[in-house]
Amino acid sequence: MKSKLFRLFQIAALFVILTVFSVLTPILVPAQIPAQENTPVQENAKQPWLVETNEIAKKGIPIPNRPPMIWADSVRFQNITEVLGGPIEVEYWVNEPPKDFAGKFVLVEVWATWCPPCRRSLALLEYFHEKYKKELVVFSICETNEEALKKMEGPTKLADIKVPLAVDTHRRFANKLGVWGIPHAVLIEPINGAVLWEGMPTQIGYELSDEKLGKILANLKKPAIIEKLPKIAPFEIKTCPPDPNKPNKKPTPEMRSAGEEEGITVEN
Repeated sequence: MKSKLFRLFQIAALFVILTVFSVLTPILVPAQIPAQENTPVQENAKQPWLVETNEIAKKGIPIPNRPPMIWADSVRFQNITEVLGGPIEVEYWVNEPPKDFAGKFVLVEVWATWCPPCRRSLALLEYFHEKYKKELVVFSICETNEEALKKMEGPTKLADIKVPLAVDTHRRFANKLGVWGIPHAVLIEPINGAVLWEGMPTQIGYELSDEKLGKILANLKKPAIIEKLPKIAPFEIKTCPPDPNKPNKKPTPEMRSAGEEEGITVEN
């Protein structure tokens, strides 16, 4: 009986915290970008989140007008440890792993070297890593190995990557999130380890922009949030080899709108 009451108390507490974040983070869904024949290309160095928009604009392709999409299962407002059934597992780290993320938001992206949009999104991760060091820990998990990373094409080379970078060829984290389309990222809040944002950070018209992320991270300066920040992170990151007896089953492709899964949307 006591365990049931404690569990109900945990759920109620999580609901209260997420409500506080929701109230303190008035992030509106950006208007859909109408298709245009001539779209000015903006400077990627200043706005790396617009990298996909710029890529198609360079080719003279009209910008698509479509709703926010998700290429994974929706886990928004869910505790990341409960979703995974344990810690975030990686095979090994290519560079220095994140050391202390208690009291900070954590942005995790899964990607692969063979994926052009993934390679382009690396600039966005580096931008956030550099700008929001005090409030945010950024790291990525690549499903292709270090040899592929060394041979990676594109403007960003392995030596340029300062964001903590892990490899997991069995894509355990991605598979448990139901990710079949990459790049895919989740933003985890620091109190209960719940996912506050999910999706493709550079999806045209629904980018994880500097303004949007800045509004979320600004909550860490609110007294109501500061007093609840734990000294120990609410989830773990574990370095361990994949179990050879467990097959690497990538989720089946199933494109759907972000609001289709239990009425939960990627943006709010």
